[in-house]
Amino acid sequence: MSIYEWIVVNAYLIKYIAAVVAFVVFYYLSKIVAKQVSRLKIEAKPETIHNIERATRIAVIFVGILVALSIAGVDLGGLIVAAGFAGLVVGLAAQQTLSNLFAGLVLLIEGRIKVGDAVKINNEWGMVESVGIMSTQIRLWSGEILTLPNSTILASPIYNYSRSVARRVDIKIGISYRSDIDKAIEVIKTVLWNNELVLAEPEPVIIVDSLAESSVDLKILFWVPAQEFWTVRKVVIRDLKKALESVGIEIPLPQRVVWLREVSKATT
Repeated sequence: MSIYEWIVVNAYLIKYIAAVVAFVVFYYLSKIVAKQVSRLKIEAKPETIHNIERATRIAVIFVGILVALSIAGVDLGGLIVAAGFAGLVVGLAAQQTLSNLFAGLVLLIEGRIKVGDAVKINNEWGMVESVGIMSTQIRLWSGEILTLPNSTILASPIYNYSRSVARRVDIKIGISYRSDIDKAIEVIKTVLWNNELVLAEPEPVIIVDSLAESSVDLKILFWVPAQEFWTVRKVVIRDLKKALESVGIEIPLPQRVVWLREVSKATT
């Protein structure tokens, strides 16, 4: 074997060894990356987290294969074109699926919603049952399970009430025009201050909201601990009705005054 042939053989050998080394490096790198993914604070089912880890490993290993082939001198131009064309076809065919997949990854990594959160999404109220790769399940307050595609959730406003320390309660109540407004406001303040779950800060606000057909409408705004929102709201409404009626302030039913005019017939 000539020196030239020996150099050529060794050059090919070095390239192949370098390619194998590159692949091994990426293989072990895939394990490290997958382990880091598993350590992310993602609240999801164990099988969901396992699927994310596996998908991450496969992606890193695939990149390692491409790097190893490139080092070995394999022309990747045609392969990349073919893979790009195949990816385009698959992407068009599974556009909605991929959209849900990436949206699910964003939801899991960012933690916008978690299992057990009380949420409002697309005017649907309920508690998050599960956050998956493709869809999210919400148990509505009426008991049904609503399954929403993750792409829909990501594109919608998400109201997460479990993240709030306190929530504001808005109540509108009407009193008759004959009732004393100042007295009604004092009674309402007393009811609020007597409820230990109504927060002193921010201070409750009571305003005359409108002059309706049958009543003077008062708007009551006060803050409560987020987890006690519905309990306090229903108790305060009950106590307001009792307190106002006990001091003679009427909460009127819808009514309308009709004036009748007698029209005399013309005599001939």
